[in-house]
Amino acid sequence: MSFKQEARKFYPKWPIYNEKEINALTEVIKSGEWWCGAPDAHQGKNVWAFQEEFAQLQGSEYCVAVCNGTVAIEAALMALDVGLGDEVIVSDYTFVASASAVIATNAVPIFCDINPNTLVMDVNKVEELITKRTKAIIPVHLGGNPVNMEHLMEVALNHDLKVVEDCAHAHGSDFKGRKVGNWGDAGTFSFQASKVITSGEGGAIICNNGELADNIYSYIDCGRKKNEYFYKHFSYGTNYRMTEYQAAILRTQIQKFSEQHKLRNQNAEYLMSELNKIDGIKTMEPTLGTTSLGWYVFPIVFDPAKFGGLTKSKFYDKLNDNGIPTDDCYPPLHSLDCFKCNNLKKGIDYSRANWGGEKSNDAHFPIVSDVYSRSIEFPQEMLLASRGKLDIVIEFIKSLKNTTLSQD
Repeated sequence: MSFKQEARKFYPKWPIYNEKEINALTEVIKSGEWWCGAPDAHQGKNVWAFQEEFAQLQGSEYCVAVCNGTVAIEAALMALDVGLGDEVIVSDYTFVASASAVIATNAVPIFCDINPNTLVMDVNKVEELITKRTKAIIPVHLGGNPVNMEHLMEVALNHDLKVVEDCAHAHGSDFKGRKVGNWGDAGTFSFQASKVITSGEGGAIICNNGELADNIYSYIDCGRKKNEYFYKHFSYGTNYRMTEYQAAILRTQIQKFSEQHKLRNQNAEYLMSELNKIDGIKTMEPTLGTTSLGWYVFPIVFDPAKFGGLTKSKFYDKLNDNGIPTDDCYPPLHSLDCFKCNNLKKGIDYSRANWGGEKSNDAHFPIVSDVYSRSIEFPQEMLLASRGKLDIVIEFIKSLKNTTLSQD
C-alpha cells in the first residue's frame, strides 16, 4: 500500500500554526542565540523554558529535551545502564524506533504480542518473555492508548526490571489519574511532524528522579555534567540536544494543545460510538482505567467477511479515493526485513531473540499479525474536523457493507 495524500485536503491541514509560530521563530533568528548553551550558561531561552513547560503539562518533575523521539528512548535506556547482552521487551505493534533504539544500545529487543481489543502490549504475556538477561520493558502507548501500567509495574517490580514508557503517541494520556510517562522510570515523547504537539522533529524524556535526569542530560550533551566546566566530559555521551528553533515552535504548540486535545477526545468518542454499531467494524478500545487518551491516530479493525471480502488494500483505497484520509497501521516489528533477516549490528549476538528467520513467522505472533492484516487508521487531524465530516466517514463505511469483489 502506498500513502495517499489527496484525501487530506478535505480535512484540517496539519500542522496548525499561526503568527505565534512565525513570530517565535523570527525572535530566535533575530536574537542570534540559536542553541541552548549549558545549564549554568544559557544561550537561548526556549529549550530551558520548554523543558519546564512540558514537564508541567505531563505532570513530571524533570524533562530533558532532545532532537527526536527515537534518541529519547535510546538516551533513557543508556541512562538506566541498558547495554550489551541485555534484553528489552518491546511491544510488537509500534514504529521501528521503539526497537531500533534498543539496538542502538547494543541490547536485544524481545517482541511481545498485543491485546486484540486495546491494540497495545498484552501485559499478561510479558512474564513468559522474561529471562535472566532481561533488563527493561518498553510499553508503547499506541495511538495514545495506555498500556495497563499498574499491572506492568507489578511485573517489573517483581523481576527488578526498568521501564521506559514510549509515549510518542500519548501526549496528555492518563491512566488511573496519572499521566503516562510517570508510571515507569522514564517516559519518552516525539514531536515529529505528525504528532499532536510538533516541531517537525524533536523529542523529550520525562522522569521523577533527579539522578536519572542528570544521567540522561549527560548522555545527550556529550558526557557533560551540570554546572561543570564545559570541556569536561565525565562519561560516554553524544549530542542529541534540541535546537532553539524546535523549542520555540513547541512552546507555541503547547498553548494550542489543551483545546485540540479536548476536541480530539470528543470526536473520538463519537466515532467509537457510531462505528462500533456497524457489524464488522471494531475501533481501538481504551484500556480499562484510562481517564484521558491522546488519540494520535484512530485505528479501526474490520472483518473482511462482513464487507464482501474486501482486502485491506481495497478497503484503504476505497476510503482514500472517496475523500477520507486513511493510513496503514505499523507493520509488526517481527515482520520487518531488518529483524527477519537479522540485518542489524555486527558483532552482537541476536541468537536468543524471539525473531529472525523462522522465529519471525506470523504464527508466533498471532494476535498482532491478524490485527495488522485487517486494520487501518485515521490520522489525528481528522479528529479536529466538524461533526458533519465525521458523519460522512461513518455513512461511507456503512455503504461499503454491500461491497462485493465482483463490483470492483
